[in-house]
Amino acid sequence: MEPLNLDGPMKRIAAKHGIDINKIDIDQVLKQRDQREELEAVKFTNMNNRIKRTRLFNSSLISDAEDLHQFFSDFEISDDAQSIEFNKATDIANRIMSGEVGNYTFAGKAGSGKTMLAVSILNQIMNSQTNLSCYFASFSMLLNMTLVGIKDFSMKQKAWDVEDCIKACDVLVLDDLGSESAMKSETDEASNHTQSLLFRLADYRKSKVNIVTTNNSSKELQSIYNPKIYSRLIAKKSNNAIRFDSKDMRNI
Repeated sequence: MEPLNLDGPMKRIAAKHGIDINKIDIDQVLKQRDQREELEAVKFTNMNNRIKRTRLFNSSLISDAEDLHQFFSDFEISDDAQSIEFNKATDIANRIMSGEVGNYTFAGKAGSGKTMLAVSILNQIMNSQTNLSCYFASFSMLLNMTLVGIKDFSMKQKAWDVEDCIKACDVLVLDDLGSESAMKSETDEASNHTQSLLFRLADYRKSKVNIVTTNNSSKELQSIYNPKIYSRLIAKKSNNAIRFDSKDMRNI
């Protein structure tokens, strides 16, 4: 910081207002000035980070952008199973905001609330005092983009942008993993293209928070994907996994 100059004009101004410069604690004045400037710098940095976090989250790859606006308060609990699922999800959110890093898996039938609670976790984090950045990616949409991108360069660039977001975020929800296998007659190993994409994503997500939602069982996922992919993306600890056995939320 520039030193405080009390010579010349400053002395004349002080005298005009009846201030005795000789009684001013210069070191204290400088310290207070530096503290104010430091606080302003922190405030600006936090505001800038908030803008970046919001922009990243809003660019999520999702079929309906309205689905990003789901919160724990929107979850209607109608039975014991849903209560257990809800409590586990809020616990995971709190652990992530406390600095926990790892893989989390939400598995169960379609419409059971997996994606809703996963998005609620992201919104809880986004509205907290943490600086964690969040991103939601539909795996089936990304896979389709990369397939179309084989012949369409503009689509390939869009897919690269999504992968950059997946690489950059602190907390990722990878939604509907395994859905692409339903297009096959058997749950055999996914295509080489799919495996290659997942290997890249898994490599990006080392030592970060990954929440995977899937309609498949653990056994089915292991039969669909390479063991290394399964190991790098799927939860190993029981308290990091939620099995959704409740009723179809879409019929409530």
